[in-house]
Amino acid sequence: MNFNEPINCLTYNAQRIARSMGRQMEIALRPVGLTNQQFSTLTILRHFKIMSTLELADKLGVERTTMTRNIEQMRRKNWLEPAKAEDQRVRAFQLTDLGLRLQSEALPLWKEQQSKFLEYLGKDTASDLVALASKG
Repeated sequence: MNFNEPINCLTYNAQRIARSMGRQMEIALRPVGLTNQQFSTLTILRHFKIMSTLELADKLGVERTTMTRNIEQMRRKNWLEPAKAEDQRVRAFQLTDLGLRLQSEALPLWKEQQSKFLEYLGKDTASDLVALASKG
């Protein structure tokens, strides 16, 4: 493969793959009313318990302003609530009981779609993809 040809641009192809997988996950999560981004946010907060806006943005690979908007939408739906951070100057958040239940309800849908991705990609390619993402 000639990587000097613009059609083989790594950024272009990585974005195409990400958008395609994202659309498929959006469809999978639709029955519980979550977007892929919302599910990821709930899942990260379930794992880390309390995180700041900046930490969430970094983990999700989005701009801080985008994360701030997403958090506010999720707060209005009562999925997230403010939490006390070690540094009182930092705005931190945690899941509400409703957010925790919603993430739990969405988990089987995510697992089913994740299995489809694994079947399509193969475990080696999927492992390489996760390893590559953790380098960034």
